Amino acid sequence: MKFRSFKTPENLTKNLCDLLSSEFKEPHNIMLSGGSTPYKVYNQIAQKNHILHPQCKIFLSDERCVPVNSPKNNAYNLKPMLKSFNCSDQFIAINTTLTPKDAASDFANKLSQISTFHFGLLGIGTDGHTAGIFNYSETQSTDSNLTLYTKRPDNMNGVSVSSYLIKRFERVIILATGENKREILNKLKEAPEKLIAGNILLNHSNTEIWNDININ
Repeated sequence: MKFRSFKTPENLTKNLCDLLSSEFKEPHNIMLSGGSTPYKVYNQIAQKNHILHPQCKIFLSDERCVPVNSPKNNAYNLKPMLKSFNCSDQFIAINTTLTPKDAASDFANKLSQISTFHFGLLGIGTDGHTAGIFNYSETQSTDSNLTLYTKRPDNMNGVSVSSYLIKRFERVIILATGENKREILNKLKEAPEKLIAGNILLNHSNTEIWNDININ
């Protein structure tokens, strides 16, 4: 894993915006994360009429099993960008009207139609989790399931991509922004195998950790 530090949050946001804009112009399959920093980038892209390749597919790393019009729904917060692209048929949605188990199965069926996973954007929590993977045992799983359903720490049900799928991406960027991520960044650098995110991507050939604070 490579660590890349940006001098300011604004600089990180600009670079991420440029990177995503470039990815969207390609016939790539792209996984996006929820979270305040990514939403800022997605909203900037929505305002600037960026181009989406007609064969580009977009999907989220995880979703809470809440109504589609809930502010806690990641896809709801992605709407401005998707609307600017006019690409509802290119967004692979997690169907939260189903039970969590059925939603995970439905999502897996949709993702199984994809042969190559090009770029994945993930976040990392202060507890070291990534996507909707909160159980360390999932990082040790040897099965080839593409998704899973889970009970989140906030007691909501959720659907997430699996650690197996994350490892299949050609390139992964983990965002760790803000002073409250300093401790987890240090742990990720010193003993990544002890964290969910670090353990999943420990041996991945092209993972970068983007942050906006200085770490030694």
